[in-house]
Amino acid sequence: MERLIHLREYKNENETLVTLLANHITNKVFLEKLEQTHDSCRKIGNSIKKHALCNAIFSFFKKISERDENEMVHSLYFLYYNEQEGKTIHICEEYSLSNQEKEVLREYQFRDYIYRTDSSFPIDEWNDIFTNFDFLQTIHVNQQQWKHQKMNQYKQKELNSGKISNESQLVEIVERVGREHCKRNEKVYVYGQSNYFGKMREMKNICFRMEHFTREEVWKWKQNEQMKEYLQLLQDRLHEMQDEKKVDLFVFGRIKIEIKEHIENYQLKELFIEERKLPILKSILPTDVLNFTIIPIRSLETGDIGERFIREYNGLMGIKYF
Repeated sequence: MERLIHLREYKNENETLVTLLANHITNKVFLEKLEQTHDSCRKIGNSIKKHALCNAIFSFFKKISERDENEMVHSLYFLYYNEQEGKTIHICEEYSLSNQEKEVLREYQFRDYIYRTDSSFPIDEWNDIFTNFDFLQTIHVNQQQWKHQKMNQYKQKELNSGKISNESQLVEIVERVGREHCKRNEKVYVYGQSNYFGKMREMKNICFRMEHFTREEVWKWKQNEQMKEYLQLLQDRLHEMQDEKKVDLFVFGRIKIEIKEHIENYQLKELFIEERKLPILKSILPTDVLNFTIIPIRSLETGDIGERFIREYNGLMGIKYF
């Protein structure tokens, strides 16, 4: 996706940027699906958005119609438009999927046709889909049924499933998943509803909730658990600031001035930064200088250390090397 990286900066307030995936379908089937999408766009209530999307899809449809109907399609398409001399110029950028990328879509059971509109292109999302293979290990229990899945923000895959008849059997399954699939210090996420959950509260190296979750909800749960660890680390660092021998190691200030200067001089060991400021940091500095530990911070509840850090320290604190 590197050659489409410039599309990250392309914005449209009217949510009329179109992303299309067509994978392992013939051009004939692709055209049929585009016709259905065009019909759906005609039902949009917002006249400006309807007009823009219908024109974009129709213009793209005409272009694709020139191809052989039996040709197989394996591509991502990004549709947008520019106004030039009073005329609307429809632009399509095609990203042809590699064999490895096609295999990722097959393995994780993505649909063969995806249509999305937004005010920006999901370039980072597709990069993550194709390159991120760090997974959270989860066990979903529904009474006597259990299912082991690996998942991350955009992908999931079932690895095993079966029935349980007692608490000890469930404990064995959870311990085996942790032993065989988790890296050191990683936890298994166990959730759902069952009469066999009694021993779960006693187990270490798991996160446990008596609720049914979607993949998106499990991922949010995981992010919150990770944030709890970050907030504890932040609390520890702020406590260290009371040590007169360490106080000179702390860097505060503005992200584009004081923080940027210390990063460019390779002086930082850690940077605690409000999560919403991360895009700013990445936009003003090249990736190769961000070679230190970056800890994103957000508040989980009113009055917590995350909220105080954002309010009292502007959500920025660097730690220099000793």
